[in-house]
Amino acid sequence: MKALRIGAESAQNLQGYRPGSITRIQLHNFVTYDHMEVQPGPHMNMIIGPNGTGKSTIVCAIALGLGERPSVLGRAKDISEFVKHGHERGSIEITLAARQPDEGELTIQREIIREGNKSTWRINGRSTSLSDVQKAIRELDIQVGNLCQFLPQDRVVEFSKMSPQDLLKETQRAVGRGDLLEQQQQLTALRSKETQTMSEMRRVTQDTETLRKQNDVLERDVQRWQERQAAESQLRVLTALLPVIRYIEAKNEHDRTKDARRQAHAHYLEMKNASGPAEEEIEELETRIAQSDGNRRQIQDELTTSDREARQQTARFERFETTQRDLTAELDDIKKRAQRRRENIARLRTEITELEAAHDSEPPDDGSRELAQVGAELNQEKLNMTNQIIQLQDEQKALTRTGQQLSREMTRSDSQLRDLDNVELQRRETLRRFNEDTFRALEWLEQNRGMFKQHVFSPVCLEASVRDARYANLIETVVGVSTLRTFVAQSEEDYHTFTREVNDRQRLRVDVVCFRRALDSFQAPQPRDKLQQLGFDGYVLDFIEAPQAVLAALCGRDKIHEVPLALGRVDSDRIEQQQLFREYIADGTRFTISRGRYGSRAATVVTSRVRPNARLLSAGESDEVRATRNRLHTELDKLRDQLAASEEKMKKLSVREQKVRNGHRAIEAREEELRLERQRVSKLTAAWEREKVHLDTRRAQLTSMVAEDRRDARGGQSVERQRIEKSLSDNARSRADAIVTVARQVQSMADAAHRLAVALAGAGGQRDLRRLNELRAEAERHREGIITAQQAFDQATEAYNDAKIAARSCLDETRRVTEDMSDAERQAVREAQDQRRDISLDELEIELATCRQRLSLAANSGLSARVLEQYEERKLQLTNMTKDLLEMEKSLRRVRKSKLSLRRRWEQPLADIVRQIGDAFTLMFDQIGCMGEVTLLRAGDGIVSHVSNSVDDPGSPAEPCDSQQQSRRNHRQTGGDVVAEDDEDYGRWGVEIRVAFRKDEAMQVLDNHRQSGGERAVSTILYLQAMQSLVAAPFRVVDEINQGMDARNERLIHEIVVDTACRQDSAQYFLITPKLLPDLNYHPMMKVLCIFNGEWQPESFDFSKYITHATRRPAVAAASMVARA
Repeated sequence: MKALRIGAESAQNLQGYRPGSITRIQLHNFVTYDHMEVQPGPHMNMIIGPNGTGKSTIVCAIALGLGERPSVLGRAKDISEFVKHGHERGSIEITLAARQPDEGELTIQREIIREGNKSTWRINGRSTSLSDVQKAIRELDIQVGNLCQFLPQDRVVEFSKMSPQDLLKETQRAVGRGDLLEQQQQLTALRSKETQTMSEMRRVTQDTETLRKQNDVLERDVQRWQERQAAESQLRVLTALLPVIRYIEAKNEHDRTKDARRQAHAHYLEMKNASGPAEEEIEELETRIAQSDGNRRQIQDELTTSDREARQQTARFERFETTQRDLTAELDDIKKRAQRRRENIARLRTEITELEAAHDSEPPDDGSRELAQVGAELNQEKLNMTNQIIQLQDEQKALTRTGQQLSREMTRSDSQLRDLDNVELQRRETLRRFNEDTFRALEWLEQNRGMFKQHVFSPVCLEASVRDARYANLIETVVGVSTLRTFVAQSEEDYHTFTREVNDRQRLRVDVVCFRRALDSFQAPQPRDKLQQLGFDGYVLDFIEAPQAVLAALCGRDKIHEVPLALGRVDSDRIEQQQLFREYIADGTRFTISRGRYGSRAATVVTSRVRPNARLLSAGESDEVRATRNRLHTELDKLRDQLAASEEKMKKLSVREQKVRNGHRAIEAREEELRLERQRVSKLTAAWEREKVHLDTRRAQLTSMVAEDRRDARGGQSVERQRIEKSLSDNARSRADAIVTVARQVQSMADAAHRLAVALAGAGGQRDLRRLNELRAEAERHREGIITAQQAFDQATEAYNDAKIAARSCLDETRRVTEDMSDAERQAVREAQDQRRDISLDELEIELATCRQRLSLAANSGLSARVLEQYEERKLQLTNMTKDLLEMEKSLRRVRKSKLSLRRRWEQPLADIVRQIGDAFTLMFDQIGCMGEVTLLRAGDGIVSHVSNSVDDPGSPAEPCDSQQQSRRNHRQTGGDVVAEDDEDYGRWGVEIRVAFRKDEAMQVLDNHRQSGGERAVSTILYLQAMQSLVAAPFRVVDEINQGMDARNERLIHEIVVDTACRQDSAQYFLITPKLLPDLNYHPMMKVLCIFNGEWQPESFDFSKYITHATRRPAVAAASMVARA
């Protein structure tokens, strides 16, 4: 095949091309083409030609040349299959308009190599990679893989198969809002994280409650175990305190004897010091007397020697006397100890007899094993009942949730029924769905009527009503959709105020009119009596009730005063012959009469069926409404039955729970009785143990004393007595010898004194002698006192040494007991010592015996340290789980805050886009006499959670809200209040297309089963056309979309496509079709690309004649390229 190019089109004018638009396509050895080059226009490009000529090949070339995989075309699997048969290489070269006027065009070349199924890439002649090509394509917003932008022939059917979710994604990409798609994905991830966190919180909360209940059951056992641990600790402390108390008592005895020794020593020194002056005077007298003469000295020497010897013997006698007294006292002490022991034995026997009479021989039966067994059984029974209560509560919660859901559905159904009864509300809701901008403008008007000098009427569809519901469809056929949503102002000033505030500032696309003509100025073309003769029921004006200004606006815009109506047949021939009306409606058909301007001015009558199911002016209840009402009543009855069954089951569960709770309380009462019984038995046993310890202590003391007395009786004391008596005998003999010696020395001293007295022979000597005798007698008395003080001091010293040894022994024992203790145990012993400062040893032993008894009782409870370990482990788990819950709540608040902020940024622009597409889609369907709508489908995941108005408030609850909250909050965001609604499964949000192609047919969701092929094709192309003004992509491709359409729909669709694609701001458009109807409307901005390719082509063809002939026909705007084989 060789390519031929029309010379007029060879020079490409790039004005009007969007950045990224295709300015040139060149193919070489590609599929059916040897070589082909085409230069599309910037707007509508219609590629026509018979089947098999290669129209769809151009579509394949666009997709593959811009980096897409063959799979996007739904044709061949390998790229090598697109190389023309008989050749090893093929190429695609596509030139795209520059992004900036000063930049050059972007030419992408792909060479396909059959061998190895490979491709090479070039951009503007420079070798590059596929990733660089794809990057350049993305920068130009080209989305060849998006069915909303690029719809090849073999994938047309896939459009109707697209799920609402996929359609939403592709729509967001097609309008150039990839940021919205990214935000949707982020919202899906945040919602998933939120639901996961909520589920985890519910699980942790349930686990926490279960653990808490289990720990409550263990708490009493733990308390008893802790009491046992405390008793063991107290036993260790008291055991360690016992030698301490012994040491304290020994220390007190040591201090007492030390003080007695000190006093005895002081008395001894005092006595000794008192004899000093007399001794000095005796020495002085003796010296003076000795100095009298030599004889006296000699006598004095003898006297002194005798006196010295006498003194020595006297001292020796005094020692023997002291020993005699000590031995006598020791012997008396032995006798006294024996006497006291016998008295103590008698006293102890009496006391033991009294104690034995008052104390039972056997301890009271505490029944500890039976009580422990009963307690364990009660604990197990209580735990079982607790688990039953938890299970019943879970079932009740599930029923409560079910009941709440049923109540919400009933409330919703009731509300819908009430809405069906409210015609005004129905119309407002219909208007909102029909045109969001008009509805928002209405809301603004109602809030700002004070800005206008005169009353501005709401949209016509709300101000007007049909007198007879039978004429609603007829009237809505005459009155255009744009008129029904038009506001009516009564003054130019109000008109300009409305357009400035609504159209300019809020940028809402709404219509407003201002007619100054009075209603009376609109005259009917024929009198009403003539209408009746022709079979008409009246003019459209006669069947509408509305304010005068609104009716005048309808007359001015839609000529309702000139169009007659009839439910039955009329005399059509007479009407056409007499040229009575230009338009009328009769027998469900709309007749439009036009006449030629020249020649015979023959009349042309165009008929169309009246559009069924009037939506904006219907005064009666349609079949759809009746069906909806019946469906709602049926649903309500079913919901009431389900709710009644749920309530009955709830009552039964409540009765069962109450029974279990009563049993639970009975067990707790029995446990309390068991605890009191244990406490009573414990007190009795402790008292018995204290009495037993006291009795055993007294018996031990009695046994010890009796054994000691028996030892004394068997001669245990005779040895000691014999020793003392022998010592007394020996001491008496020594004492007698000392007395004899002293007597001799005294006699010698008397003789010496007599000789001395004679020698003195004078008065002074006599006085000195008398004085000397007196002093010596006084000195003798002092010596006796000193001996007595010395004996007392020796006794005190001996007692002191004994007390010191005993105290040291007790101190050593205390150190031995406490050296292995920890610091805490030593501190506990010190505290116990401080608390028992005045306790005696006997009292401490009694307290120690009581502690042992209490520990014995605790040891019989059957508890072990594992109880405390389990309790502490669960307590730690509870603490950690509580912390985890707090962290999850913080995380949940952060996620919800992010989600709410992101949803606000995502939902409103998305809703605006879908609304604009929906408005255009509905309008286009109206133009073809069918019904269609596009809605944003919000989907929920069944999880409704409370979202606070102040999402960053740390006090905001993070838990799922209860049923009352859910029922109150089951609506959307209003102003600043954000409330909960089950519409947050963002991954399931979608775009839903609903269409109806026949009269009295309810709109159905577009899918691959309900509609025929032609209906699906119509719906697909109109959806794509509805997006045309929003598309951000530089070009769009639709291949053979008109296959399966009937002639009427094909003609109407052609007009819509041409109208939307041939606008100055519209993107480049490629429409491929194998056939066209005659007498179609064309547009000057269109390019028609005719494909002449294949073996059936004539050998020669005069293109110039063809083009000259084509330009004479007003239907053809241009022919840009012809290619033939």
